[in-house]
Amino acid sequence: MPGIRSRLVLVLLVLVVLRLGAQEEENLDDLFSDPVEDTIAEVPATDHLSRFVTQDTIAFSGSFNAKGGAIAGWTRYPLLGDLLGGFDGTVGLVSTVTLSFDARPDPDFRLFGTVSTSIDPVNGSYTWPAFALSELFIDYTWLGDVFIRMGKHSVTWGQGRLFEAITNIMADASSGFALRASLPTLLNGVSAIGLMKSGYFESGTLASYKQVCYALKADQVLWGTMLSLGGRYQVDEGLNAILSVKRVVLGVDLLADAVLHESDGSRYFRALAGFFKEWQDVKLYGEYYYTGAAAGEAEHLAGLAVGFNNVFDTPVDLGAQWLHALSDGSGTVTAGLTWSPWKFITVTVAVPVVYGEAGTHFILANDDPAKRLVSIALGLEMAVSF
Repeated sequence: MPGIRSRLVLVLLVLVVLRLGAQEEENLDDLFSDPVEDTIAEVPATDHLSRFVTQDTIAFSGSFNAKGGAIAGWTRYPLLGDLLGGFDGTVGLVSTVTLSFDARPDPDFRLFGTVSTSIDPVNGSYTWPAFALSELFIDYTWLGDVFIRMGKHSVTWGQGRLFEAITNIMADASSGFALRASLPTLLNGVSAIGLMKSGYFESGTLASYKQVCYALKADQVLWGTMLSLGGRYQVDEGLNAILSVKRVVLGVDLLADAVLHESDGSRYFRALAGFFKEWQDVKLYGEYYYTGAAAGEAEHLAGLAVGFNNVFDTPVDLGAQWLHALSDGSGTVTAGLTWSPWKFITVTVAVPVVYGEAGTHFILANDDPAKRLVSIALGLEMAVSF
């Protein structure tokens, strides 16, 4: 009896399973015989651009830089019979900390600022001074097409590299308050600037719109050539107009700037032309500059720079620069190398030589405090960004 009872229970279980399977199959068939209408879910539109131009929190960044080294050389050209005559050596150590913040609470608004402080114990600065403001400006997009930048910021017009500040007629923008409005969709870009800085307004009087410096620049690409025409005017400074041209020919960047200055009936012209060519590990740059600042005092300068990266697949870079004044025969030649033996650490060795007669251009422009003509410099730098 127990065996028969067990078989009956097993048969009943099998029948139940088969019945449930049949009902499940019927239910599955019913799902397709009269399907329920599809429901379209509404997916909110995503502004992918705003994800990159909007931040819920302020982004901070900065850098630490420490440079130390020594320079030794001669304030006159060394003589074999008197190698110690005019010999002088100095040491230096400077450290700089830079902090920046970037706030983007809305795609149409941005606040950016940079502060820095430096310490120079060799020259008597033994404690960190207060942070100095380098940049502080806001960016605002008006009506979707006009981009406004307002505050303390730099503006670069002109294309010089070796003689960078010579044709950049807006090089002083960072020393004052600048309001710039840019329209990138007009031509290939149009920008207008209003600049106010110390010296434009009389002390103790209200600022007048007549004393503001006004500037306007337009960019246009024609037949593969980039053209820029700009000008600035301030009642006491006069007019400065610049025409810049840039074009690539056979892989070589060709560039030129022409600047006209006119004030109080006087007028003079400045011009700069240059080229740049880059290979995988080699960069070559040349530049020529002319100015006729005063009658009979025209000046011609030329420069050439070459750099080699990772020489023979090593972490060593080589470079050389030659600047020469065709007007008076003076010049400077600098050769050097940089090597990164450890993380964040760079070693630099440079040999600068200044030549020319007393009172000539590069003799007067020698930025060595000891006015050495031939020297060798050894530097050690730690640079970290975060």
